[in-house]
Amino acid sequence: MKLQDIEQFFETWAPRWTAWERDNVGIQIGRRSHRVRRVLLALDVTPEIIDEAIKRNADTIVTHHPLLYRPAKSLSDGDMVGSMALLLAERKIALFSAHTNLDAAPEGVSFALARALGVQSPKFLAPATDSLVKLAVFVPESHAEKVAKAMADAGAGIIGEYSSCSFRTNGKGTFRGSAASRPYAGAPMDLEEVEEVRIEMLAPRARVNSIVRAMKPAHPYEEVAYDVMTLENTNPNFGMGAIGSLKKPVKLSSFLALTKKALRAETVRYAGSLGQSIRTIAVCSGSGSDLLEVAIEAGADVLVTADVRYHAYHSAIGRIALVDAGHWETEQAILPVIARRLHEWSSARDESLDVIITKHITNPIHSI
Repeated sequence: MKLQDIEQFFETWAPRWTAWERDNVGIQIGRRSHRVRRVLLALDVTPEIIDEAIKRNADTIVTHHPLLYRPAKSLSDGDMVGSMALLLAERKIALFSAHTNLDAAPEGVSFALARALGVQSPKFLAPATDSLVKLAVFVPESHAEKVAKAMADAGAGIIGEYSSCSFRTNGKGTFRGSAASRPYAGAPMDLEEVEEVRIEMLAPRARVNSIVRAMKPAHPYEEVAYDVMTLENTNPNFGMGAIGSLKKPVKLSSFLALTKKALRAETVRYAGSLGQSIRTIAVCSGSGSDLLEVAIEAGADVLVTADVRYHAYHSAIGRIALVDAGHWETEQAILPVIARRLHEWSSARDESLDVIITKHITNPIHSI
């Protein structure tokens, strides 16, 4: 297996286009042809993680947080980031990071957090917006299935758990080719009328060009007529945070104890009454207090997140319980999920891949 295969694994689950614009995800260090036999999973890259990779014979490290987050002006041993990058290169250890794209993915970081807290059937708290378009193409009936399949194979027509979704209407298409044209039907300069099918499919905005590139070779026309329409729909396939319910309600005091145990948190900070009833749980792994109003609007009894600002606690009082369980704590549950999915994926490909999870806690924050 090669590093480019790991890249494709994450592209299928947590595509790059879903990452925040300023984020740096994907291959951080290493050639795409780098041979991958053992992967070490961690939230962060630290000297201890690199040392662990060396001692445990891992040739690749996959992290949530990127090492190279901001544009590097130089790579030298004069700073920690440069020293680690150079050591990885010298030891021929590749580094791959899946950050905000994994936050936005189905069964991604927030879903892992929700399930760790006992949430049943979580869904996105804030489905992605402004990320969908409708792609409509006009094609002769004889080629409708071929064109629809090419578009679906390239990523169009996915709605939740359903794929190859389309809507089709029949009609008549007309055209008159120039003297230099080579029409599929009729002759140049003649006005032609053809029975056509209009195929409409939803598509991620970031994949439109690749879908069109896949669609054109399957289409018989010299010049393909198609429309790309901007939509205001939310995208149910990607988003931020997660929301769902416990099997039965509990008091906030019990929920806080559950949270500490499930997330291995030394302490948690909260706003709310210890006796209030908690059943509908909203979560956002990492820094997610910006979703406070979304959680309230969704009817959540509590929002579990991290890095909560002082004024957010005030905004929550009397409206929702707010819990800050820590940045590392709310994200670490994703590591076993990545390990399981990598194992399942490599087994399905009939390839050998050893995936191990770090023994180190890379959280730099401690409480007394």
